[in-house]
Amino acid sequence: MSAFPGKCAFAIVFLALAPTTRAAEAQNCYDLKKSEPQQLTGVLSYRIFPGPPNYEDVQKGDTPEPSYVLTLPAAICLQGDENADPKKSFNQVQLVGSEGKDDQLAGLRGKLVTVGLKDPMPAHTGHHHLPLVAWVTNVTPATDPTSEYGTPATTVRAFYMALEAGDGKTAAGFVVPEKRNGGPLSANDLTAFYGKLIEPLKLVAITPAGADQYLVSYSFKSMEHVCDGRAVVTTTKRKGADFIKSIKALNGC
Repeated sequence: MSAFPGKCAFAIVFLALAPTTRAAEAQNCYDLKKSEPQQLTGVLSYRIFPGPPNYEDVQKGDTPEPSYVLTLPAAICLQGDENADPKKSFNQVQLVGSEGKDDQLAGLRGKLVTVGLKDPMPAHTGHHHLPLVAWVTNVTPATDPTSEYGTPATTVRAFYMALEAGDGKTAAGFVVPEKRNGGPLSANDLTAFYGKLIEPLKLVAITPAGADQYLVSYSFKSMEHVCDGRAVVTTTKRKGADFIKSIKALNGC
């Protein structure tokens, strides 16, 4: 299967270390049989690799194949596939941008990002310029935990962490008191929904969106559908403490 299904497809790439790098230096050796890695964090940049016919030099007639490059903070290695050599480590992988992700990637060049991955595979064709090839499912700026200190974002994060655990009672404790006893933000309703998901809610990112508001992105899978959701969360302060006042879903889930 080609890693470049169309001319507009872009790849995310992890820059390879020198051949002398030992696998023992890699902090993680991912198992491809388990569809690993599913997420990586690094600095995103952009490169153009030489494609066919010779895969050597675009200035000598080879087709340009643009790619995004994710430079990892530590080396990794691969196992679980005949084309993977766990003795070789690297900090570079090639990844294809899924539909709708290219604009997001372009806007995050030069930034520290976290990339969600699917269908990882070892390089085995001329189009695979780096040791690991995978598809991008999501990309978000990597957050600095200290940036949330002293802001309502800590309350928002705690609320969604409780939903990740399916614990509606704990989650409701971060909601204004008048909305805890009935309705979608009550403990019973939150537990009834988030406690019975096929795949639990996963918090992706929390981004400031105005005074006392945050844009929250998340994913989950219920009996009815798979949700790649976004919501605007409005907070309010009561007696010096931050609470969630309202949540407005932007895409129906």
